[in-house]
Amino acid sequence: MNRQPIILIMFLTFIVNFTFGQSGFTTTGGANFLGYGRAGVNIAGIESIYLNQAGLTEVKNFSVDISAERRYNLSDLTNLSFAVAKSFKFGTIGLMVSNFGFTEYNEQKFGLAYARKLNKSISLGGQFDMLRYNIASVGSKSLFSFEAGMQLKLNRDFNLAAHVFSPGNLEVTENTDIGTRFRLGVKYAPSAKVFVLGEIDKLIDRKPEYKIGIGYQVIDILQIRFGINPTVSTYSFGAMLKFKDKYGIATSMSLNEALGNSPAVSLQYQQ
Repeated sequence: MNRQPIILIMFLTFIVNFTFGQSGFTTTGGANFLGYGRAGVNIAGIESIYLNQAGLTEVKNFSVDISAERRYNLSDLTNLSFAVAKSFKFGTIGLMVSNFGFTEYNEQKFGLAYARKLNKSISLGGQFDMLRYNIASVGSKSLFSFEAGMQLKLNRDFNLAAHVFSPGNLEVTENTDIGTRFRLGVKYAPSAKVFVLGEIDKLIDRKPEYKIGIGYQVIDILQIRFGINPTVSTYSFGAMLKFKDKYGIATSMSLNEALGNSPAVSLQYQQ
Protein backbone atom coordinates (compact mmCIF):
# COMPACT_ATOMS: atom_id res chain seq x y z
CA MET A 1 0.00 0.00 0.00
CA ASN A 2 1.22 3.49 -0.88
CA ARG A 3 1.80 5.41 2.37
CA GLN A 4 1.93 8.90 0.87
CA PRO A 5 -1.82 9.47 0.27
CA ILE A 6 -2.51 8.26 3.82
CA ILE A 7 0.12 10.61 5.25
CA LEU A 8 -1.27 13.46 3.15
CA ILE A 9 -4.76 12.96 4.54
CA MET A 10 -3.40 12.75 8.09
CA PHE A 11 -1.34 15.89 7.60
CA LEU A 12 -4.12 17.99 6.12
CA THR A 13 -6.92 16.88 8.44
CA PHE A 14 -5.34 15.93 11.75
CA ILE A 15 -1.87 17.38 12.18
CA VAL A 16 -2.66 20.85 10.85
CA ASN A 17 -5.75 21.21 13.02
CA PHE A 18 -4.05 19.80 16.10
CA THR A 19 -1.10 22.18 15.87
CA PHE A 20 -3.19 25.26 15.14
CA GLY A 21 -2.11 25.73 11.57
CA GLN A 22 1.66 25.38 11.91
CA SER A 23 2.88 24.91 8.36
CA GLY A 24 6.40 24.56 7.08
CA PHE A 25 6.50 28.32 6.52
CA THR A 26 6.34 29.06 10.23
CA THR A 27 8.30 26.16 11.73
CA THR A 28 11.64 26.43 9.95
CA GLY A 29 14.91 26.66 11.82
CA GLY A 30 15.34 23.11 13.09
CA ALA A 31 16.98 22.71 16.49
CA ASN A 32 17.61 26.44 16.83
CA PHE A 33 14.11 26.91 18.25
CA LEU A 34 12.68 23.46 18.86
CA GLY A 35 14.62 23.07 22.11
CA TYR A 36 12.96 26.25 23.42
CA GLY A 37 9.48 25.01 22.48
CA ARG A 38 9.70 27.22 19.35
CA ALA A 39 9.81 30.37 21.49
CA GLY A 40 12.18 32.18 19.11
CA VAL A 41 11.00 35.76 18.65
CA ASN A 42 13.73 37.05 21.03
CA ILE A 43 16.58 34.96 19.60
CA ALA A 44 19.37 36.83 17.77
CA GLY A 45 21.96 35.73 15.23
CA ILE A 46 21.73 33.91 11.90
CA GLU A 47 18.86 31.72 13.16
CA SER A 48 16.65 34.78 13.68
CA ILE A 49 16.07 34.95 9.92
CA TYR A 50 13.53 32.16 10.37
CA LEU A 51 11.32 33.74 13.08
CA ASN A 52 12.28 37.40 13.64
CA GLN A 53 14.64 39.08 11.19
CA ALA A 54 15.42 41.92 13.63
CA GLY A 55 17.87 39.58 15.37
CA LEU A 56 20.11 39.52 12.28
CA THR A 57 21.75 42.72 13.56
CA GLU A 58 23.78 40.48 15.90
CA VAL A 59 25.54 38.77 12.97
CA LYS A 60 29.08 40.10 13.36
CA ASN A 61 30.33 39.56 9.82
CA PHE A 62 29.19 36.46 7.92
CA SER A 63 27.14 33.47 9.06
CA VAL A 64 25.52 30.32 7.64
CA ASP A 65 22.87 27.99 9.06
CA ILE A 66 21.68 24.58 7.84
CA SER A 67 18.75 23.04 9.71
CA ALA A 68 16.49 20.01 9.51
CA GLU A 69 13.50 18.73 11.45
CA ARG A 70 11.61 15.47 11.03
CA ARG A 71 8.15 16.33 12.29
CA TYR A 72 6.54 13.54 14.30
CA ASN A 73 9.47 11.36 13.11
CA LEU A 74 7.93 10.92 9.65
CA SER A 75 10.42 11.20 6.80
CA ASP A 76 7.67 12.60 4.54
CA LEU A 77 7.25 15.53 6.95
CA THR A 78 10.88 16.65 6.95
CA ASN A 79 11.56 20.39 6.98
CA LEU A 80 14.93 21.47 5.53
CA SER A 81 16.14 25.08 5.73
CA PHE A 82 19.23 27.01 4.73
CA ALA A 83 20.19 30.59 5.57
CA VAL A 84 23.12 32.93 4.98
CA ALA A 85 23.64 36.49 6.25
CA LYS A 86 26.28 39.21 5.83
CA SER A 87 26.60 42.41 7.84
CA PHE A 88 27.47 45.76 6.24
CA LYS A 89 27.77 49.33 7.48
CA PHE A 90 24.20 50.01 6.35
CA GLY A 91 22.74 46.89 8.01
CA THR A 92 22.56 43.11 7.60
CA ILE A 93 21.27 41.27 4.52
CA GLY A 94 20.16 37.64 4.63
CA LEU A 95 18.83 34.96 2.31
CA MET A 96 16.89 31.86 3.31
CA VAL A 97 15.19 28.92 1.62
CA SER A 98 13.16 26.06 3.09
CA ASN A 99 11.46 22.92 1.82
CA PHE A 100 8.77 20.97 3.66
CA GLY A 101 6.67 17.96 2.71
CA PHE A 102 6.66 15.19 0.14
CA THR A 103 5.54 14.48 -3.42
CA GLU A 104 1.79 14.94 -2.94
CA TYR A 105 2.14 17.97 -0.65
CA ASN A 106 5.11 20.31 -0.62
CA GLU A 107 5.82 23.82 0.67
CA GLN A 108 8.79 25.97 -0.30
CA LYS A 109 9.79 29.38 1.02
CA PHE A 110 12.35 31.82 -0.39
CA GLY A 111 13.17 34.94 1.62
CA LEU A 112 15.29 38.08 1.24
CA ALA A 113 15.82 39.79 4.61
CA TYR A 114 17.21 43.09 5.83
CA ALA A 115 17.87 44.21 9.42
CA ARG A 116 19.27 47.36 10.98
CA LYS A 117 19.91 48.75 14.44
CA LEU A 118 18.28 52.10 15.06
CA ASN A 119 20.29 52.54 18.26
CA LYS A 120 21.82 50.39 21.01
CA SER A 121 18.38 49.28 22.21
CA ILE A 122 16.19 48.89 19.10
CA SER A 123 16.62 46.56 16.12
CA LEU A 124 14.23 46.29 13.18
CA GLY A 125 14.08 43.70 10.42
CA GLY A 126 11.91 42.57 7.55
CA GLN A 127 11.77 39.97 4.80
CA PHE A 128 10.17 39.62 1.37
CA ASP A 129 8.88 36.08 0.84
CA MET A 130 7.92 33.87 -2.06
CA LEU A 131 5.74 31.02 -0.78
CA ARG A 132 5.27 28.10 -3.15
CA TYR A 133 2.76 25.27 -2.78
CA ASN A 134 2.79 21.98 -4.72
CA ILE A 135 -0.41 20.01 -4.10
CA ALA A 136 -1.08 16.90 -6.16
CA SER A 137 -4.82 17.45 -6.54
CA VAL A 138 -4.55 21.23 -7.10
CA GLY A 139 -1.24 21.93 -8.81
CA SER A 140 1.48 24.47 -8.03
CA LYS A 141 0.92 27.99 -6.81
CA SER A 142 3.32 30.80 -5.85
CA LEU A 143 2.34 33.60 -3.49
CA PHE A 144 4.25 36.70 -2.45
CA SER A 145 4.20 38.21 1.01
CA PHE A 146 6.42 39.81 3.65
CA GLU A 147 7.14 39.69 7.37
CA ALA A 148 8.65 42.14 9.82
CA GLY A 149 9.81 42.29 13.42
CA MET A 150 11.54 44.28 16.12
CA GLN A 151 13.64 43.58 19.19
CA LEU A 152 13.88 46.04 22.07
CA LYS A 153 16.35 45.93 24.96
CA LEU A 154 14.43 47.36 27.92
CA ASN A 155 17.25 47.10 30.45
CA ARG A 156 20.06 44.77 31.49
CA ASP A 157 17.70 41.89 32.27
CA PHE A 158 14.66 42.27 29.98
CA ASN A 159 14.20 42.21 26.20
CA LEU A 160 10.91 42.60 24.32
CA ALA A 161 10.25 41.42 20.76
CA ALA A 162 7.39 41.30 18.26
CA HIS A 163 6.94 39.84 14.78
CA VAL A 164 4.20 39.61 12.15
CA PHE A 165 4.14 37.09 9.30
CA SER A 166 2.09 37.57 6.12
CA PRO A 167 -0.13 40.57 6.95
CA GLY A 168 -3.43 40.00 5.17
CA ASN A 169 -4.77 36.59 4.14
CA LEU A 170 -3.34 34.90 1.04
CA GLU A 171 -5.60 32.39 -0.70
CA VAL A 172 -4.03 29.03 -1.54
CA THR A 173 -7.26 27.28 -2.55
CA GLU A 174 -10.94 28.17 -2.19
CA ASN A 175 -10.94 26.62 1.27
CA THR A 176 -7.36 27.33 2.42
CA ASP A 177 -5.69 30.64 3.32
CA ILE A 178 -2.32 31.62 4.75
CA GLY A 179 -3.45 33.65 7.75
CA THR A 180 -1.60 36.52 9.38
CA ARG A 181 0.51 35.38 12.33
CA PHE A 182 1.58 37.56 15.28
CA ARG A 183 4.26 36.80 17.84
CA LEU A 184 5.01 38.75 21.00
CA GLY A 185 7.66 37.68 23.48
CA VAL A 186 9.79 38.68 26.45
CA LYS A 187 13.26 37.50 27.42
CA TYR A 188 14.46 37.60 31.03
CA ALA A 189 18.19 37.06 31.59
CA PRO A 190 19.00 37.39 35.30
CA SER A 191 22.59 36.27 34.71
CA ALA A 192 25.04 35.50 31.92
CA LYS A 193 24.30 31.79 32.29
CA VAL A 194 20.52 31.55 32.23
CA PHE A 195 17.59 33.15 30.44
CA VAL A 196 13.85 32.54 30.20
CA LEU A 197 11.69 33.11 27.11
CA GLY A 198 7.96 33.74 27.26
CA GLU A 199 5.96 34.05 24.02
CA ILE A 200 2.43 34.38 22.65
CA ASP A 201 1.93 33.06 19.11
CA LYS A 202 -1.38 33.99 17.44
CA LEU A 203 -2.65 32.91 14.05
CA ILE A 204 -5.36 35.44 13.30
CA ASP A 205 -8.28 32.98 13.05
CA ARG A 206 -7.16 30.55 15.78
CA LYS A 207 -6.58 30.49 19.50
CA PRO A 208 -3.20 31.77 20.72
CA GLU A 209 -0.37 29.45 21.69
CA TYR A 210 1.65 30.10 24.84
CA LYS A 211 5.32 29.06 24.89
CA ILE A 212 8.03 29.02 27.53
CA GLY A 213 11.70 28.34 26.84
CA ILE A 214 14.76 28.15 29.11
CA GLY A 215 18.42 28.31 28.15
CA TYR A 216 21.25 27.44 30.54
CA GLN A 217 24.95 27.90 29.71
CA VAL A 218 26.59 24.94 31.44
CA ILE A 219 30.10 25.82 30.25
CA ASP A 220 31.45 28.18 27.59
CA ILE A 221 30.90 25.71 24.75
CA LEU A 222 27.67 24.01 25.95
CA GLN A 223 24.14 25.36 26.36
CA ILE A 224 21.16 23.18 27.28
CA ARG A 225 17.57 24.10 26.44
CA PHE A 226 14.08 23.26 27.63
CA GLY A 227 10.68 24.28 26.31
CA ILE A 228 6.95 23.78 26.80
CA ASN A 229 3.90 24.63 24.72
CA PRO A 230 0.89 23.71 26.89
CA THR A 231 -1.58 24.77 24.18
CA VAL A 232 -0.64 21.76 22.04
CA SER A 233 0.74 19.61 24.90
CA THR A 234 4.29 19.65 23.54
CA TYR A 235 7.51 19.48 25.55
CA SER A 236 11.05 19.83 24.23
CA PHE A 237 14.69 19.74 25.18
CA GLY A 238 17.99 20.24 23.38
CA ALA A 239 21.63 21.27 23.49
CA MET A 240 23.99 23.57 21.58
CA LEU A 241 27.75 23.07 21.24
CA LYS A 242 30.06 25.81 19.95
CA PHE A 243 33.68 25.40 18.91
CA LYS A 244 36.37 28.08 18.42
CA ASP A 245 33.64 30.78 18.27
CA LYS A 246 33.03 29.74 14.64
CA TYR A 247 31.23 26.41 14.54
CA GLY A 248 28.04 25.34 16.22
CA ILE A 249 25.84 22.25 16.29
CA ALA A 250 22.44 22.06 17.97
CA THR A 251 20.20 19.06 18.50
CA SER A 252 16.73 18.94 20.01
CA MET A 253 13.68 16.76 20.46
CA SER A 254 10.03 17.71 20.80
CA LEU A 255 7.69 15.29 22.59
CA ASN A 256 3.96 14.95 21.93
CA GLU A 257 1.95 12.00 23.27
CA ALA A 258 -0.67 12.11 20.50
CA LEU A 259 1.52 12.69 17.43
CA GLY A 260 4.94 11.39 18.39
CA ASN A 261 8.42 12.87 18.68
CA SER A 262 10.09 15.42 16.40
CA PRO A 263 13.92 15.37 16.25
CA ALA A 264 15.89 18.28 14.79
CA VAL A 265 19.45 19.38 14.10
CA SER A 266 21.10 22.69 13.13
CA LEU A 267 24.64 23.43 11.94
CA GLN A 268 26.20 26.91 11.96
CA TYR A 269 29.30 28.69 10.85
CA GLN A 270 30.18 32.31 11.59
CA GLN A 271 33.12 34.63 11.21
